[in-house]
Amino acid sequence: MNVTELLRDSMKTKPASNRGARKKTSTSKDVVRMNYNENNYGMSDKVKQVIIDAALGSYMYQDFYAVDLKEKLAGLYGLTKDHILVGSGSSAVIDMLGEVFINYGDEVVYCMPSYEAFPDMVSDNGGVRVPVPLDKDYKFDLDGMFAAITDKTKMAIVVNPNNPTGTYVNAAAVEMFVRRLPEHVIAVVDEAYFEYVDDDTHYSLIRMIQEGYDRPLIVLRTFSKIYGLAGLRIGYAVGDPLLIDELMKACQAWNVGRNAQMAAMAALDDQDYIKEMKALNIANRSYVSGELKKLGCDVVEPAANFIYFDAHRDSQAVRNKLAESKIMIGAPDAFNRVSVGTREQNEAFIAAMRMVMEELPVR
Repeated sequence: MNVTELLRDSMKTKPASNRGARKKTSTSKDVVRMNYNENNYGMSDKVKQVIIDAALGSYMYQDFYAVDLKEKLAGLYGLTKDHILVGSGSSAVIDMLGEVFINYGDEVVYCMPSYEAFPDMVSDNGGVRVPVPLDKDYKFDLDGMFAAITDKTKMAIVVNPNNPTGTYVNAAAVEMFVRRLPEHVIAVVDEAYFEYVDDDTHYSLIRMIQEGYDRPLIVLRTFSKIYGLAGLRIGYAVGDPLLIDELMKACQAWNVGRNAQMAAMAALDDQDYIKEMKALNIANRSYVSGELKKLGCDVVEPAANFIYFDAHRDSQAVRNKLAESKIMIGAPDAFNRVSVGTREQNEAFIAAMRMVMEELPVR
């Protein structure tokens, strides 16, 4: 059977995905997962109880339009529910952006290394990837991105903080970049890790939408990270109602489960827990970063709930060696990426890294 001939043209030429979510493997259940940037403290107790109660109603369909959740988010941001789109995780919303807006030949500008869902989305829909290298500090090079904009550019994407490097660009600089873009370019700002940034001058680009910005801008957020709802798959986009209406045409726009919606609403109500998680992450992040430096690793200044570091050993070998100690981390390129876990998990990781540094040869 010649399956290739059955495919859409874009799928015939799409490169293999680099995303962990696309690998034909399953993470072992008896390991400490420090490779997916999850909140290893989990969800709040209040959210747990809501999920238990909600599960009994799982025989019913969800509210396909997620009105109650949209209204709660709208109230949080001083917007209307028509400014909000809810999806099955922000990754699903990224897929929706491609499905609705990308035509064959449209160029999409972003920096790399960054979140692999974006190049996947571009290729899925026949777009043209236009990756720009990060700057010397492993941050999004906004000037480099702007120089890459052409008449064919449909979308410009900023992941802030960036994954896998954990760096961020202050919001004022990102806002300036967005305002410079031509009218035909959709600005997409992925703020999946926004809540972890410890900088009082940094703000969400949702502010621009609140102020009535009248050019195409979509801001992505998720409940998968600091809120601890990764397994429930729920995220959202904020934008002008005209853009959101068009995004609702995507096939994934109605697929957010009932339990996920109710958990997200409960999580929004428990902001004290989010403050606690941020404080714990700052302390744990500082500990892991400092200990890695003591071991001789080069550490990129972190702003999210993970750390991008160079152990000066083969990154895949480092990952494999840690796996022997039942600790999973990432190896996205020459560097490794480790999620910030609980204090106990972090201490176990550092203890294992001491052995790794002793046993593996310098690269």
